[in-house]
Amino acid sequence: MRVVLVNSHGADPAYGGAERYVRDLAHGLRERGHEAVVLSAFPPRADAGVETIVLHEADWRDSPARRIRNHLGDLASAPSRRIGALLAQIRPDLVHTSNLPGFGSGVWELARRAAIPVVHTLHDYHLLCPRTTLIRPDGRPCEPSPLLCGLRSRRLGRWAGAVSQLVAGSEHLLRVHRGRFPAAEQRVIRLPLSPPPAGRGAPSPGLSVLGYLGALSEVKGVRLLLEAAEPLAAAGIELRLAGDGPLRPAVEASGVRYLGRVEGAAKWEFLASCDAGVVPSLWNEPSGPPYVVNEWLAAARPVLTTRRGGLAEAIGGAVRGFGGSAEELVAAATELRDERAWRETVAALPTVAGAQDERRWLDEHLEVYARALAKAGREAKR
Repeated sequence: MRVVLVNSHGADPAYGGAERYVRDLAHGLRERGHEAVVLSAFPPRADAGVETIVLHEADWRDSPARRIRNHLGDLASAPSRRIGALLAQIRPDLVHTSNLPGFGSGVWELARRAAIPVVHTLHDYHLLCPRTTLIRPDGRPCEPSPLLCGLRSRRLGRWAGAVSQLVAGSEHLLRVHRGRFPAAEQRVIRLPLSPPPAGRGAPSPGLSVLGYLGALSEVKGVRLLLEAAEPLAAAGIELRLAGDGPLRPAVEASGVRYLGRVEGAAKWEFLASCDAGVVPSLWNEPSGPPYVVNEWLAAARPVLTTRRGGLAEAIGGAVRGFGGSAEELVAAATELRDERAWRETVAALPTVAGAQDERRWLDEHLEVYARALAKAGREAKR
């Protein structure tokens, strides 16, 4: 089977979760004997080790003109001759789309015209919101404008009937997009729990260090963490942060222990240096759980999270929820200082059985592919 994986930033390991998703799919398909070609709208900044075709010369992060073209492309969502020519050249059995800035949803119509079944994975709120978050830059919720945002969403959705199978990482994300993919069968595929490269360490004996790993931004709840730092310290809990983003100057000036951006082995060392993790998102996280929650659990560390979006679906066992305020975070963390509560939470940490969950995740995608092919009256090449 030959699959084209379409994503704005391809499988670029220097970017985010959608890129990791595409990269893991491409490698997994290749290991199962299939072919995977990645179609990226923008030039990758790091080598993903997969065959990649790049559509545009400039990255929207570096080019204001490219950023404007992206927004205009969303509004137009016209089938592109160049993408059509690429599909004719590659001749895939299936097209699997992810994030679409730089492409527009016209790619769905091009696949339909070529009688190629389409699978789409939702990663965020791009089809509803130009910022992809449904959140204002200051962290406040944003209701889509029925005029500008509504027109844009209708334009993006006009080819949605070509999507045969719709995948999301949470029930929440499917609910938010209900009714927008009239012909699609829908399925939740949870992100896999992958073992750390150097093996899993032992759980900590108690909670004295609480860690945050991720973007330093308003929507991720970083300002909430800074508000909680002093009362956490008074309760005997040190707060440590790692990552990068617009709130980095505020983090550096706060006096909280800040480790900068950590990647690769340094990331896992940071996770191991903390007793538990915190995911204080103020926006409705699309996945349930997102990669970062799974990374804390894989490192044998319990997690405190807000109940926003897909995060609510992850709560239970070693993932404990709290409300979206500094006071509620301090109360939840202080509760884990109790020896019995800590012991029970650690006992609920999930088992990481090698690559078993990664195989489950890939198997579920192959099942979706098989349904798309069968629905289109085609057989996968094996």
